[in-house]
Amino acid sequence: MTAEEVYTNSFDATYVAWVEVGNTPYLHNTDTDYIDRTSGRLATYNEGCWSFPSSAGSGTINSVKVRLEACRSNVAGDASVEVYIWNGASWVDVGTITPGSTSYAWFEFDVSTTLNTWDKINGAKVYVMLSRYGAKSDTLYVRRLTRKVDYTLVAAIASKRLLVGVGI
Repeated sequence: MTAEEVYTNSFDATYVAWVEVGNTPYLHNTDTDYIDRTSGRLATYNEGCWSFPSSAGSGTINSVKVRLEACRSNVAGDASVEVYIWNGASWVDVGTITPGSTSYAWFEFDVSTTLNTWDKINGAKVYVMLSRYGAKSDTLYVRRLTRKVDYTLVAAIASKRLLVGVGI
């Protein structure tokens, strides 16, 4: 099995309701570039869309995951971040992040059923939505967005079949 994990390389500013800090695309592989948003009562704030470099992969797709780092300013806060991914036809809500710490931690979403072809993987986009429905103020921070694809090369499968057929 082969694994390919790439960081986002593009931000198209379709949604801009967070604060972008540093250099675009803000969620690439740095400690200094990120986005943040202070929650507002009964409000939602969208930010995105990010895309990724085209995959060099081919063969059988075993799994696809989207990963990002997030933290919050107030551990007792009540805001969360919903993550959406474009599957080539529509936006799919893949899950919610509720960071439990003021230190960054990785969050991972299995999007294998959503991005189940190489065309969908290569066309994937992500946006995030901060939502707050309680009374506690909070600022959420997001950095480092990746797409990870585990796949089996077709050539490796064919090679194994030939070796078994020869009796080696």
